[in-house]
Amino acid sequence: MRMTCEEVRLSLGAHALGALDPEEALEIDTHLATCEACGAELMELEGVTAFLGKVSERDVELVASPPRQVLDRLLNDRAKRSRRGRVLLAVAASAAVIAVGGTIWTTTVGRETISSTAAGPEHAEHGQAAAPDSDVQRDSSGFAASASPEPRIAASKSASESPTAATLNAPAGKEFKGANGARQATVMAVPAEGGTELNLTVSGVAVGTQCRVIVLGEGGKRETLDGWEVSRENYEKPPVFQLKTKLPLDSIRFIRIVDQDGKLLVHTKTEA
Repeated sequence: MRMTCEEVRLSLGAHALGALDPEEALEIDTHLATCEACGAELMELEGVTAFLGKVSERDVELVASPPRQVLDRLLNDRAKRSRRGRVLLAVAASAAVIAVGGTIWTTTVGRETISSTAAGPEHAEHGQAAAPDSDVQRDSSGFAASASPEPRIAASKSASESPTAATLNAPAGKEFKGANGARQATVMAVPAEGGTELNLTVSGVAVGTQCRVIVLGEGGKRETLDGWEVSRENYEKPPVFQLKTKLPLDSIRFIRIVDQDGKLLVHTKTEA
């Protein structure tokens, strides 16, 4: 029996944290491969898991029992805000009185204001008549300053207009990206004979971790690929790992990197 969207969403938080058993995680992955709405909610939760990964045990202790100095400072700040609120209320009352007086004064001198603004457009037109001359000077000086970079732009255009045969024949690929705290992954997927070639770069995974790759496709299709073990050298300078899946490129929805126990390390999706 397949899980409903409501059941999946109730378990997405634990799934994003890798706290589910492998069988339940497999059911949720199968549902996510065909449900874009649940997949979008999972991506939102992964931002929360990345934030939680930055919280230390010391931070949790401070939230549970904040120091006495912090409580005193909060009480003092609240008292200051209360006093500031009373001052602002008095200022607002004074401003209302001034506004009433200003309205009476505006009514009295309204005619003088209208007569003075009538002469304004003539002065503005005179100022605008002199402005084009200065604009022409700026345009001409700007053209002279940008004359030297022009050959470099022309050269780049001519180079792009004559691509090599390898560029014309290169297959179109898709880039999948994802992050989970300090762990990051980038997968460049390109069509290949009999499936899709995957070029993976993974960083931030602990040394000694056995990585596996799970490819999720349309219609609940799923393929698990053997991966690699993170060594000290791979951790310091992540290489590009090449794998191949039988799923065609157009049908791939998500690519996930998990550890030997099936715990989620990084969930990637295409940016397109």
